Parts: sequence; C-alpha cells; structure tokens
Amino acid sequence: MKKFFATLIVLMMFSFQVEAISCEDSTFAIETINQKLREWKCTPLRIQYGGDELNNEENIKYMNDLAEGNGFEKKFTACMVFYSDFHSPPDDRKISAWNYDSDYKNYSWYFGLYEDGEWKLLTWGY
Repeated sequence: MKKFFATLIVLMMFSFQVEAISCEDSTFAIETINQKLREWKCTPLRIQYGGDELNNEENIKYMNDLAEGNGFEKKFTACMVFYSDFHSPPDDRKISAWNYDSDYKNYSWYFGLYEDGEWKLLTWGY
C-alpha cells in the first residue's frame, strides 16, 4: 500500500507543470508591472505569468532585435512574458494614451534576462 501511495504522489508531481522562473523573478516582474500601472494612474486587476513555453528562441530573438534597434549592447538569454488586466483612470482633462475609465484585458509585458542575471522590462502592449 505504501508503494502505491508513493507512486501516486510521484505521478501527481509529474502531472503538474512546474514553472521555470523563480519566485524572485516573478516578484520582480509583478512589482515592475504594478509600478508602471501606478505611473499611468491605472488600477491593476490581474497579472498572470504567460508560461514557460514563451521562453523560446523566437521570443528571445524578438527581444534581442528590439534591444539592438534601441541601442542596447547586451544580449538577452531568456525571456518571461506576463499578461495583465487593468482599469484606466477617469477623464482628468489631460492627454492620455488610454480610453478613460475603461478595462484593458491581456495586455502583454516582455522581460528579457541578461547573461549577468538581470531582468529588464523591454516592451509592453498589445
């Protein structure tokens, strides 16, 4: 019976996807996204990690192409993508990039990882 439960636990462990980013990495990303939304006077509603499958050669190349086009010298070796929902501020009679008092869904945030272990928010949007 003990062997059965041990096998069951091992099978259950393999059936759950384990994310490759660390808690520290995701905390940094979430804090960065929240900071940016506060700067825009937006209210965060949801922030979600896009998954390990987005840390792939195609996205890393995309990040490095963007970085090169913006004059960054260091190369990214990995990326993590987050999605957020947020509510834009009410009309304050100032110029805004947002539709006032509106919800935005699945807004993407791309972070690149330098070889030295530093994460950088490189781009965001739809």
